[in-house]
Amino acid sequence: MSHLLSTLSCCWFWLIAGVLIGWLLNRWLCRCCCKPTTPPSASAPPPQTSALLDSPPAANATNAAVTTAKPPAKATPKPTKPKAPAKAKPAAPKVSFDLAAAKAAGFAIKKADDLTVIEGIGPKINDLFKENGVQTFAQLAKQTVPQMRAILDKGGARYRMANPATWAQQSALAADNKWAALKTLQDELSGGIKK
Repeated sequence: MSHLLSTLSCCWFWLIAGVLIGWLLNRWLCRCCCKPTTPPSASAPPPQTSALLDSPPAANATNAAVTTAKPPAKATPKPTKPKAPAKAKPAAPKVSFDLAAAKAAGFAIKKADDLTVIEGIGPKINDLFKENGVQTFAQLAKQTVPQMRAILDKGGARYRMANPATWAQQSALAADNKWAALKTLQDELSGGIKK
């Protein structure tokens, strides 16, 4: 029995020692490796101002000497290679959106850029078009069928079944707030395709 107790006490000692050593190593590694690095600030030094420079000019010689004194020369920055300009997303043209007319025609639309109003476009295709720069009905109306097909092909095989043949026509009606005409057109369509 005493042999068993000495074995257990030995195991407890090594367990506690291992936990303590692990904890200390963790703290030491975190201090060494996980220090937050802050990039050096590239801000310009604060401008030097003088009360004499802000005062009205006087015939005083010291005032004239201070106002004509040149500031100390700054270190010239090293020339850098010009960076390529970042691609800017095309600005979406402003559309006067007639929510009341859309709701009167039977559309459950909340905002002007909800492309799911177009028959054949669901939430996933809506997101896909927005990721590719087509944000509004007016932008979708300007797309050709091959351009829309190219966007769908970027999305993968699951969009192969979508048929964008009437999407530009539907979008043009929505962009012009011709919601009744859009509803009439959509009654003739099935999944965005003429019946």
